[in-house]
Amino acid sequence: MADITMKYLTGFILLLLMQNAYAAHCRVDGGPWVDMKTSPLDVQVDLRLDNSAGKVTMSGYSVQCMHGFPGWYPDSSRQYFSTYPGGFVPGPGVMNYSSGMDILGALYPWPVSAGRYLALHDRMTPVVDLPVKVYFVIPSAPGQFIRITAGTLLAVVLANVTYNFDSPDYPAYQLRVNLIARNSIDSSPSTCVINNNLPIDIDFGSVDPVAVGTSIFDTPFKKNFRLNYNCEGPAVNSPIAVKWQAIPSAFHPHAVTTSKQNVGVLLFRPDSSALVGPGGEIRDTITNSTGSTDVSFALVKKPDTFPDAGPFTASGTLTLMLP
Repeated sequence: MADITMKYLTGFILLLLMQNAYAAHCRVDGGPWVDMKTSPLDVQVDLRLDNSAGKVTMSGYSVQCMHGFPGWYPDSSRQYFSTYPGGFVPGPGVMNYSSGMDILGALYPWPVSAGRYLALHDRMTPVVDLPVKVYFVIPSAPGQFIRITAGTLLAVVLANVTYNFDSPDYPAYQLRVNLIARNSIDSSPSTCVINNNLPIDIDFGSVDPVAVGTSIFDTPFKKNFRLNYNCEGPAVNSPIAVKWQAIPSAFHPHAVTTSKQNVGVLLFRPDSSALVGPGGEIRDTITNSTGSTDVSFALVKKPDTFPDAGPFTASGTLTLMLP
C-alpha cells in the first residue's frame, strides 16, 4: 500500500513540473518572466519625434519570449508569433492619430492584417526577441499637431501564438502586450522671445563729445544688458543664435550707424570683448525653455573727429533663431 501511494505522489510532482515547464513566458528589459497565458505584459517605451520621417517612433525597451520545450521534443518543434485579427488597438488617448505597426523595419498602417510574421522559436533557440513596435504619423496639415503625455496607453497588441505540432500541452493562444509612454512628446512648435518681446532701450545718458573713444577699450560710455530668452510650448533644449540686424556705420565695420555723423554704437560680448557687427550672431544655449546672454553696448566715434553736441538715436533688431 505504501508503494502505491508513493507512485501516485511521484506522478503528481512530475505533472506539476511538466506544467510549469510548458508555460509560455515573456519579459521586458531582462526583468522577471511573465506567464503570457494569464497576464498581459506592460512595456514602458521611449517616444521620439522623427520630423524627417514624419513619425513618432518607439525605442528604449526589449521584449523577449521563451517557449520551454522539453528536451525530448524533436528539433523540428516550432512556436510562431504573428499578428492577430484586429490585434493592434490604439489607446483611447491617441486613437485620433494615424498609426501603424513597425514589424522588423516594415511599416504596416492601421488596421494591421492578420498573419504578419513577428518571430519564430525552435527547440534549439529557447529565447527570442519579440518585435512589438507601433508608430504614429505626425500631422502635416497646418495647425494640427500630435501631443502624447507620459503614462498614456499607446496601444494594445495581441499576437497569435501557434505551433507546428498538435499537443494538449501547447494549445494556440493570444498574448497581450500593453505599450505605455514613458515620456511626453509634442510636435507643436515652440515660440521663443527675447526680453518678453519688449523693446530694449539703451540710454547712454549725458555724453561729453570730447570723451567719446574710438573702441570698446577707450570709450567710457558703455551699457551692459542681459538678454533673457523664454519659450512657450514644448520644452526647448537647444543651441541658439541671436542675429543682430542693423545698418553698419561708414567708419567702422562692426559699429551701428546713428543719427549723428561720425558716431556709432558697438555691440560686444563683455566676457570676451568679441564684437558682434551688423549681420553677426550671438551664440548661446536655451535649457528647459529659458536662457540668457550678457551683452554690452559702447558708444564710439570716428577717429580724428569731434562729434557735434546734441541728442542722437540708433536702432537694430535682435532675432532669436533655433537650429
